[in-house]
Amino acid sequence: MKKIIKVICLVLVLCMALPLASCGKKNEPAEDKHLNVAIYWNANVNPLNGWGGWWTMRYGIGETLLTMDTNMKLVECLADSYSIEDDGTTFRFHIRKGVKFSNGDELQPKHVVECIKMTAEQNTRGYQLKLASAEVDGEYAVFHTTEPYAAFIYVITEPMCIIVDTDADMSNLDIYPTCTGPYKVIDHVKDEKWELEANEYYWKGVPEIKYITNYNIGADTRIQSLLAGDIDMAYSPSTATLPLMEGHSELKRIDALGTRESDYAVNCREGRPTADKNLRLALAYALDRAVLAQISGNGTAEPLAKCFPDSTGYDLKNVNAPDYDLAKAAEYLEKAGYTQKSADGYVLDKNGNELELKILISSSSSTAVAAAMIDMWKAVGIKVSLDQQENVKDKRTAGDFDILANSGWQTMNNGDGQSYMTNRWSKDGTDNYVGFYSEEFEEVVKKLNKAFTPEERAKLFGEAAQIIADECPAIFYAATANYDVINTEKMNDIVIYPIDYYVLDNTWTMK
Repeated sequence: MKKIIKVICLVLVLCMALPLASCGKKNEPAEDKHLNVAIYWNANVNPLNGWGGWWTMRYGIGETLLTMDTNMKLVECLADSYSIEDDGTTFRFHIRKGVKFSNGDELQPKHVVECIKMTAEQNTRGYQLKLASAEVDGEYAVFHTTEPYAAFIYVITEPMCIIVDTDADMSNLDIYPTCTGPYKVIDHVKDEKWELEANEYYWKGVPEIKYITNYNIGADTRIQSLLAGDIDMAYSPSTATLPLMEGHSELKRIDALGTRESDYAVNCREGRPTADKNLRLALAYALDRAVLAQISGNGTAEPLAKCFPDSTGYDLKNVNAPDYDLAKAAEYLEKAGYTQKSADGYVLDKNGNELELKILISSSSSTAVAAAMIDMWKAVGIKVSLDQQENVKDKRTAGDFDILANSGWQTMNNGDGQSYMTNRWSKDGTDNYVGFYSEEFEEVVKKLNKAFTPEERAKLFGEAAQIIADECPAIFYAATANYDVINTEKMNDIVIYPIDYYVLDNTWTMK
């Protein structure tokens, strides 16, 4: 008999007792309203193609078996229950009845199995599923992994696992995927706009707004487009343009702390000065994150010293991470052997020369945060300069840097922190540019594969976060917010999710 580890039934009792449409809005025709927006732009919405699924979901076109709510809790979507069997190598999903694709075809388990198998085979990140095989078993879609893999139920929430109608025309998935979301694509003008129409078959209830046009408007000009009346809503406009809202009471910003972190990675490879973790810790303690968060976010970011923002839902209050403390910075500099300074106040290396570290940064990137860091490090006697490169990739891949300026990392790109941590800091991690290795960290990652309860996983993430804090392969400084700006004369407030691939849904309304 198969050993069942856990069964979670995700269907609300009320919804079981009522017709499906009553769980959301009534299944009535959408009102003939048209909303103009500027959401993230992408050239394709094919979930089988790289990161295309992120836009399929952002535009409200596609859905997954399970999803994450605003509190970062795993909840039902196209599956209404699931079980984990065979010691964590078999995952059985009951496919919700009554769900239809935007062409009116009914969602069936075979569509789910075919889609996930194609994702595992075709998508560049499909390996994260660790899929060995899959089959239909009556009303269930069943998946088998190559090893016990607790993260599978979270990976299944990632937009690459959006379910498309495999019986429909799949010759142009980049533009016209047939999915189950509240909206569908009716037109696309390259580099200009996506035209969306409400899905008349949407299982949660047809959206009130019938048409939504998403324009390709850069973040730097979205506020101006709002002020000009060209759009009614702008998602994540450039923080530098937010002051333009002053004096315009009709514009409102809605925020939620996101699950992205900003950090500067520090090279741990032998032969680099920063191979000494005491120097890395000195660098970390010397930074005033409140200042850096303000510079980077202009009021839309919070200071962060740990690898996970609070929005992830992990309780990390007991994680002791290096935060702003100049006395500690001096202490760790001394531990690293830097006890002498030059006439200019910079520490000297063992050869009597000024220690100078370099930040590898793209020549097209803002240097405001880096400049502030350099000033803060100067205050404790660490000389740091910029190494601006048009092509950062080559030096990054070769490990030819001391400090690497990073953009924001999504810590929960599939509703869980395991992929983020393993990709960035495990021995063979695809994004482990700093050459970090910790046997203790590797053991924690292995344990995550067999941690099937949220409590077990949270505990292990706390352990991993403490290792990263102690070893300091990256200096965290800010957690960024997800935000949008709406014209309150045109539309009502919308819900902002911590994960930024959840944007457009069937709850948006206009005035």
